[in-house]
Amino acid sequence: MKLSLLSLLLLALVSDKVLADDMPMSMPDMLADKDVMQAANACLARHPQGGNSFVENVYPMNRGLVGVVTADSSGRRYDCYAELESGKVRNSAPIIEPRGPLFVSVRQMAAPPKGECFSSSPLVIGRQLQGWLLTQSGKCSGASWNGIETVPKSP
Repeated sequence: MKLSLLSLLLLALVSDKVLADDMPMSMPDMLADKDVMQAANACLARHPQGGNSFVENVYPMNRGLVGVVTADSSGRRYDCYAELESGKVRNSAPIIEPRGPLFVSVRQMAAPPKGECFSSSPLVIGRQLQGWLLTQSGKCSGASWNGIETVPKSP
């Protein structure tokens, strides 16, 4: 017997004995459910116009809601919550990626972190090195802190 996603979510609220295997969690499995697809389409319609938009992620929520992350080719991303039963969008808000600066303590990294998308500068208080402030360099689209690694210590 195949249960709809809405039924599974309601069952999960009533009983904590639902096995994780019984609830489809992959994006293709979730979008195969007509109620989730209705909610995803409603969230796509709510995404600001100006280009093609697409679904980046779908995730189950409680209280009969599903979360849908929409995005477009310009890099705008929105987190949307929609009702499973009706597809009505309850909330859609932009996802704002923090662009920095990001602080890394000298206790975490004794040498300045390096990466393709950011630069690092020392933060000193009273002649005592506290750590490193990382600032986006503009070389990468969006905010990316990927590639943080320490510079090899010089002999």
